[in-house]
Amino acid sequence: MENPYKRKKEPERVRQRILEVAIQLTADKGLSGVSLQAVADLSGITKGGLLHHFPNKPALVRAVVNTVLKKLDQAFDEYMAQDPIAYGRFTRAFIHFTLQRDTQGIGSLWTAISMVMLTDQAFNAQWIEWLNERLAVHADTDSSMDLQLLRCAADGLWLTMFTGVDDPDETQRLELEMMR
Repeated sequence: MENPYKRKKEPERVRQRILEVAIQLTADKGLSGVSLQAVADLSGITKGGLLHHFPNKPALVRAVVNTVLKKLDQAFDEYMAQDPIAYGRFTRAFIHFTLQRDTQGIGSLWTAISMVMLTDQAFNAQWIEWLNERLAVHADTDSSMDLQLLRCAADGLWLTMFTGVDDPDETQRLELEMMR
């Protein structure tokens, strides 16, 4: 006879929920604001349950970075597939996603990966590898100096947005100019 109070185990769903919570916490508070206990609590599981999926914080952060980079890959590919102009296609996607203000979608993912990149050199290497791989794939269309300068400008504009010193209207105007 089955125990009617026993919860059905869904390890992949639990793992995904843990990652979603960890990504959001990273975006909101940076790595220093992410504790295993906070992730467990917000995921609705015990700390032991979290440790079953991720044995320590570095393993969780590594999974967060990998998950975010995979989602960014997919979002970039979808965005670029809709762009009919080959020259600068990756750079336009980079500018678009760098300057997203949404707190639940790609903007949140971008903020999470940026927080990890800015605060932990070990995981910064994963970001650099991802970016260099993408730039290598798009070398024919996105390797010019002007496009590199635009990507750097987008990074700088993101920093003003992140620190709250930007004027949203001016940021939008600058984004439109960079996209041209």
